[in-house]
Amino acid sequence: MVACVIVNYRSPWDMLQQCLKSVIESNAEISCRIILVDNASGDDVIGQVRNDFPVVHTIEMQQNVGFAAAVNRGLEEIEEPFVLMLNTDAVLNEGALLSMVEAMTGADGGVAGIAPKMVSSTICGVIDGIGIIVPPTGAAFNRGIGQCDLGQYDNSDEVAGVCFGACLLRRDLFYPDKVGQLYEGYFLYFEDSDWCVRAVSQGYRFLTAPDAVVQHLHSGVTRNESLAFKYGLIELNTLKMVTRTLESPLRVLRIVTSRCLRLLARTFIRRKFIGPNLKTMASYITALPQLLRERRQLKDKRTVPDSKFFDMARGERAYFDTVAYRPNRCIESLIDSYLRLLVIEQNPEVGKMVSSLYRLSNQAPGHESSSRQESSSPSLTLDPDTTSLFMSQPPCVQELLRIAGAVIPAS
Repeated sequence: MVACVIVNYRSPWDMLQQCLKSVIESNAEISCRIILVDNASGDDVIGQVRNDFPVVHTIEMQQNVGFAAAVNRGLEEIEEPFVLMLNTDAVLNEGALLSMVEAMTGADGGVAGIAPKMVSSTICGVIDGIGIIVPPTGAAFNRGIGQCDLGQYDNSDEVAGVCFGACLLRRDLFYPDKVGQLYEGYFLYFEDSDWCVRAVSQGYRFLTAPDAVVQHLHSGVTRNESLAFKYGLIELNTLKMVTRTLESPLRVLRIVTSRCLRLLARTFIRRKFIGPNLKTMASYITALPQLLRERRQLKDKRTVPDSKFFDMARGERAYFDTVAYRPNRCIESLIDSYLRLLVIEQNPEVGKMVSSLYRLSNQAPGHESSSRQESSSPSLTLDPDTTSLFMSQPPCVQELLRIAGAVIPAS
């Protein structure tokens, strides 16, 4: 019923083992065939996998063709109706795959994929993403990333897309007459956002399955790559995705102009990432004719306006430092988390905590300390009336308050 596609490129062996074991153990709940595509790692990982995990079907690429092309190669081997996309830095919790399959089979035919709840494998109680958000700027991000998990996303709902680090998708939608394959013009990053935007524009939907929990080490492999390398790919692929997929030519022009001006400012004023900035703009200009041709082709398939996923971005923000690979532990992230919980639960106690957090944020001169990563001398005092409420909250919340510089008065 399910086939799992995993793309590997020089993942630590312990990490890859944990990933594969979690999928194999899921076979006790639902049958899942595993296809591992190795992007010419050159470290004999294929031999190790064949020796330790003989049930895994392996494909060896002759060179590193990038994530999208490797996934497309793995999809060629699949006849099963559902595809589990999984990164090597992700581990399925018990029951996660079954929950995703049940969500998919219980949905109507317009559902393209299911997003599990991805949580940080290194910081307890922190969300890494439950689907993706595509804001009007085009810079997609994981929904809920960096927030404490308070249950604010525990109701299954519709989301703009799924992160291919862990998700379940319909195999038939990768055929040319539907959404199609992953766009191989991306070497790394944004290939999932591109595919999801295309799917939504054609009338498909994505749902969340909060009961399906996946442990995820954010950028567990690529964090070892140079910052300049990742920065250049993210900037270039954002420009490509916006140009290819967004509906309004005027919006595309505004976004591209704004991002290119920032690249020029970083190059000639801040003198930062000079090489990647110039390479990004040169690569984008070179690719522009092809991008515009692809844009016209995708336009013919469009049935839904971009406002569909822009509306889902309201009130959503990313709280994650992509350089340090850690959540932005600030009061604002707690405010957003509890505000969402308040809408769901209509709990007066949650309302009191939200009010207290707003007052706490306003205590900081210029609101500067409410967003700081670390506090050298705590200076913000919680409202005594809500202190006991916060003391009953998960450790993640109390730790975040401490980092933000809050003082919890002694009872």
